[in-house]
Amino acid sequence: ERNMISGMIGDIYITVEGGPGVSQEARAAYARGAVVVPLMRTGGASDGMFNFPQGALQKPSLCTEEQWALLKSKDAPVEQSATAAAAF
Repeated sequence: ERNMISGMIGDIYITVEGGPGVSQEARAAYARGAVVVPLMRTGGASDGMFNFPQGALQKPSLCTEEQWALLKSKDAPVEQSATAAAAF
C-alpha cells in the first residue's frame, strides 16, 4: 500500500536499483503521467526488472542524450551519473 501511495504523490521519480516495491511505485507514477527517471546503471528494477514500466526506460524529453547515456552506463564515473540524475 505504501508503494502505491508513494507512486501517487510526486512529479518526477528518480529510481536507484530496487526490487518489486520500486517497480510498483514506478508503475503507479508512470501510469498517472509522472516522469520516471531510472538510474539504469544500478541494475534491478531501475534496469527493467520486476515489471518496471517499459516506457520509463526510454529517454524522457527533458533529458539530453548525454545525461541519458550517463544514467545507463556502468562504465561512466559515478560522479558524472549522479550529476546527470541531479539535473532533474
